[in-house]
Amino acid sequence: MINQTMLKRFVLLAAGACVATTGFAKDVPDKVTFEEHVKPIFRQHCLNCHHQGDKKGGLALDTFGSVIEGGGSGEVVYDDGDLEGSRLWQLVSHADTPIMPPNQDKLPEPQLAIIKAWIEGGILENSGSKAKKKKANALAYVASTGGKPEGPVAMPESVPLATPVVTERASAVTAIAASPWAPLVAVAGQKQIVLYHSDSGELLGILPFEEGIAQDLKFSRDGSYLIAGGGEHSFQGLVAIYDVKTGERVASVGDELDTVFGADANDSMSRVALGGPQKMLRIFDVANGDMLFDLKKHTDWIYTVSYSPDGILIASGDRSGGLCVWEADTGRLYLDLAGHKGAIHSVAWRDDSNVLASASGDGTVKLWEMEGGKTLRSINAHGGGVTSVKFDHQGRLATAGVDGRAKLWAADGKELKNLQQGSEAMLEVAITHDGKRLVYGNWNGDVFNTSVDDPKNLVSLRPNPPATEVRLESAKTNLASVQQKLAPVKAELEKAIAGLEAAKKPLAELDQKIASLKKLSAEKEAAAKASEAQVAVLDGKLPGASSLTRDLQDEVTALRVALKADPAKMSALADAEEKFAAKLVEIAKLRRQRISEQAAIGSHRQQSAAHMAEAEKLATTRGPLEQKIQQAQQLVDSAKKSHDQIAAEAAEVQAKINRMMANVN
Repeated sequence: MINQTMLKRFVLLAAGACVATTGFAKDVPDKVTFEEHVKPIFRQHCLNCHHQGDKKGGLALDTFGSVIEGGGSGEVVYDDGDLEGSRLWQLVSHADTPIMPPNQDKLPEPQLAIIKAWIEGGILENSGSKAKKKKANALAYVASTGGKPEGPVAMPESVPLATPVVTERASAVTAIAASPWAPLVAVAGQKQIVLYHSDSGELLGILPFEEGIAQDLKFSRDGSYLIAGGGEHSFQGLVAIYDVKTGERVASVGDELDTVFGADANDSMSRVALGGPQKMLRIFDVANGDMLFDLKKHTDWIYTVSYSPDGILIASGDRSGGLCVWEADTGRLYLDLAGHKGAIHSVAWRDDSNVLASASGDGTVKLWEMEGGKTLRSINAHGGGVTSVKFDHQGRLATAGVDGRAKLWAADGKELKNLQQGSEAMLEVAITHDGKRLVYGNWNGDVFNTSVDDPKNLVSLRPNPPATEVRLESAKTNLASVQQKLAPVKAELEKAIAGLEAAKKPLAELDQKIASLKKLSAEKEAAAKASEAQVAVLDGKLPGASSLTRDLQDEVTALRVALKADPAKMSALADAEEKFAAKLVEIAKLRRQRISEQAAIGSHRQQSAAHMAEAEKLATTRGPLEQKIQQAQQLVDSAKKSHDQIAAEAAEVQAKINRMMANVN
């Protein structure tokens, strides 16, 4: 038998051997193994609580096999060299709680260096072990836009605003969903589903769900439809599909004898899967309502159902920790995923359909790859149990838990945000289309809409809004307030418009005068060109006329000579002289006309130039007038912007009033 002294010496020797082996980080052996290097550290610090005879937390560290098996919350180390994802490393490095060993300082740095090297080296068992070839990280992910519609994304346009049921307080929040592409969230209430703008918290519409309470809400892949599964316990269950724009219920599928806890539609909206207390996963044809598959594998109530984004697989989880993945087209079981120690409350798919997240009452979220069903990561997310999990387009995870918290996790499982509102269990969570806000609800019926970057930027949403009449009166009061703000802004706009018109008048008068002068200048130029044309005509006539006068002069000269010999030529001479004289007078008139037209050309051109010069001089005075108009226009634009904003607000409130009044009437 070993006495206490010998035992102490053994422990000290073991510790010394460990330190001698490990040294500081720079002295870590090239090949670190469990048996030679890590087990001595565990023996020194951990085996009092974690051995085969006393597995605290379900974890034993005294054998290599038990370390690989992990504890009650899943695996603690991975053979892919993932240090940050190792739960063992998170606890011994004091990166997370509960710190290990408990009530002690952190392990010495040389020992931490050994454990780190062992995990990063592929968790080798002994000197004969070989590290597996590292695979590409299945958690690596590129943000996706698959499923986004080409045109405008769906937002409520004519969804009713009437409140089907008015209650003193809301019940526990059973379902929350966020549109994948629009700032829109849906919150389940009592016999109603309420739609809110995720950025402003504005109430956009209320969908009646007369069958009871919606236990599951999901938007279609393109965000055009909302799928709601629910009903009334021990009475009825179904899945309703709503048009997001109009609020019209376009389909009702299923006729269960108990409420539906989990429901979803495939990517083409042609099939619906549902599950609940009847323990059967049922798949229906949406077009005719026929049941295509009635799948029995679960041994307890089915809590959650979800189609993969590509529509190929369906995941379902139950109250006893059963987690199944099915082939959507055939109904055959694809994977039976074991590992959770508590109920599966929620499942979610990453956009690429390659990774499934499951949230369990055992406090963990597990990430599963779909090629072989391997656990990629086990995240100890919430003490007491995880109630909800959702992916965003970046591959990040949002979770809610019994600890009253909502959390945001990086794609690799690192905690990014930890939000808490009170101490009540947080039951549901959603992350908005842009990943900027978390929406989560608790047992008390409180729903919180919180900015990820600024948690103080929080908006409360109501699963059960006040009565329509109450909201109508509030809207009317709001409208009166908005209209009161609108009156002075409208007066300011009218004043600015009048100022703009006054500023435009002098410039308009100036431009009219400039235009008149330019018109006169053009007219004078046209007259000058007309005179030039006339001169050209006269210049064409004068040579011929001159030639004719010479002929007539020769004729007169000849008759005068003939008259000396023959007095009878007197009469002919007189006729010739008269004709010659008339032609000379005609030529004289043409010459004077040409002189006049030539003079007119110069006069017209001079006047045209004078008018144009005056117009150009006046044009130089436009600048100050234009500046005044610009300043006046700026005042109008500013006043119009303020006016239009308030007017749009008033119109929006009035439209809501009209919708509510239509519902009341």
